[in-house]
Amino acid sequence: MNKTSKFALLPLLGILSAFAVPVTTVPWNGHTGAVSYTYDDARVSQLPNLLPQLDSLKIKATFEIAITGVGTFNANRAAWMQVSRNGHELANHTYPHTSLSDANAASLVKDMADTLRRLDTSIQSVTFAYPNCVVPGTTGKTGVSAENFIARGCAQTTYAWGTQPTDWMNIQGLILSPTNTNTSVTMQGTAKTNNAWFITIVHDVANPTPDQYSVTPANNLVMLNAGISNGLWIDTYLRVGSYYRAHFTMDTVKAVATTGGWNLNWVSPHPKMPKSVPLRVNFAAATFGTVFTVQQNGVTLAPETDGSYIIDFMKLSMKVLQGTSSLKSRVVLPAKLDAQLTRNGIVFGGVAGTVDATVADVQGHMLFHGRVSDRFIPLHPNQMQGVLFLTLTNRATGASVHALINTIR
Repeated sequence: MNKTSKFALLPLLGILSAFAVPVTTVPWNGHTGAVSYTYDDARVSQLPNLLPQLDSLKIKATFEIAITGVGTFNANRAAWMQVSRNGHELANHTYPHTSLSDANAASLVKDMADTLRRLDTSIQSVTFAYPNCVVPGTTGKTGVSAENFIARGCAQTTYAWGTQPTDWMNIQGLILSPTNTNTSVTMQGTAKTNNAWFITIVHDVANPTPDQYSVTPANNLVMLNAGISNGLWIDTYLRVGSYYRAHFTMDTVKAVATTGGWNLNWVSPHPKMPKSVPLRVNFAAATFGTVFTVQQNGVTLAPETDGSYIIDFMKLSMKVLQGTSSLKSRVVLPAKLDAQLTRNGIVFGGVAGTVDATVADVQGHMLFHGRVSDRFIPLHPNQMQGVLFLTLTNRATGASVHALINTIR
């Protein structure tokens, strides 16, 4: 390339940088699609038949709670509170399981939202499911929106990552029956293929099934395993829905240049978004370069193993500083260490700064001991056998985190 053509490219690079999207959300938290399993009415079969399946597979689900009607919430209130504290979502299905209309929606929705929020601090009650699948008109949906950022209707559909829904107060799920488990399996495959979100609706999980909207425990397990085998992000209606809704805002945020870096600010898309919405995001090299520091509320965030960052969308701002000077004097260790085996060693994420690292095998033989700052520990192939124990320590404070790494593939 001659000198003239080289300098001619500089204005073009500046233009490309100006039009680059500074921050992009990683679709479905790093998965090729998502699924949320929802179960209605706090029915008697759900605690003994469904919860053990969910817990054994480490799956979090959404339970649409009605206090009176066909469910048994009051009789098992202590058990349902523990369900919520264990990370499942308890959501609003109205106190009396009554269909909404334009006339009654606002009062019914608010009454149940207030009831759930008083029960336990783990319950935010910011999502809704329409009883009997009856979606009211505009006035009624305004009443729903006053307490919820998203509401579940009923239909067989999926929601593509790149297409914003036209009506967040009617994000629909497929009602399952004793005979359509295969449809739920097929739709989860469709979600993976189309990079989309799929939602299921179930009443009882029992054998025999008590109504046409219920499934047997065996068929429910088939459905759950389909989500796992497809590699979908499996999480509650609240968590997937808030991640999905937040990204349409996050991916339009502008980076405003300041001395030494950039400020990024945004506005919540709805007043009833959850208190915290973790988003996995990437930062554009065209805007920030390849060496930078990310901070929220003055706290430095560490990159994940894939180079992405997990921010809290509901903090509504962040700073990106040029360079990594702030990381040199500050060590950040995650609550849970994310470590993965590569061909040449161990890569780990969620850590900022220089840390002491040790790797040992099950016999206690030390395979590595030293200081690392690039989130990578080199190992010889002969060392990567069996189960390895990784420990990272902040020398200044003595704090440490640990991970088990299974090298058997």
